[in-house]
Amino acid sequence: MVAYSFKPGFIPDIQARVKCQTIRLPRKRHARRLDQLQFFSGPRMAPVRIGAATCVAARDVRLDFEADRVTLDDFEVIEGDEALNAFAIRDGFRVADRLASISEIAPWEYMTRWWRMTHPDSPVFRGVLIDWGMTFEAAK
Repeated sequence: MVAYSFKPGFIPDIQARVKCQTIRLPRKRHARRLDQLQFFSGPRMAPVRIGAATCVAARDVRLDFEADRVTLDDFEVIEGDEALNAFAIRDGFRVADRLASISEIAPWEYMTRWWRMTHPDSPVFRGVLIDWGMTFEAAK
């Protein structure tokens, strides 16, 4: 079992099965295909269980925000507004319905701005994409 913690803003999209992947920095052991995943939120000493899922894929990912390009496993390239927006939505960066009417920001632009604020010194991010598809089950 591999555990991942999420910021509170991502929880509604995880529960709605809109966010079905996460991108993380490399570490010694990430989830692998068919591993069981546990999702939490909150402080490390008192986490709240969100639910569980099964890893359907774990891939190397390169996010290039200057070139507007995502590369998976060094060969699959995601480019273009439609594909990048779909990728951003899968990662939890859809513009909330309540904001869509007042904001013209696209999901990829939203993701780009968030990453630049979170990782200001790296216009290119290399990490691991953990995909659980539609396997999420909410905690009881």
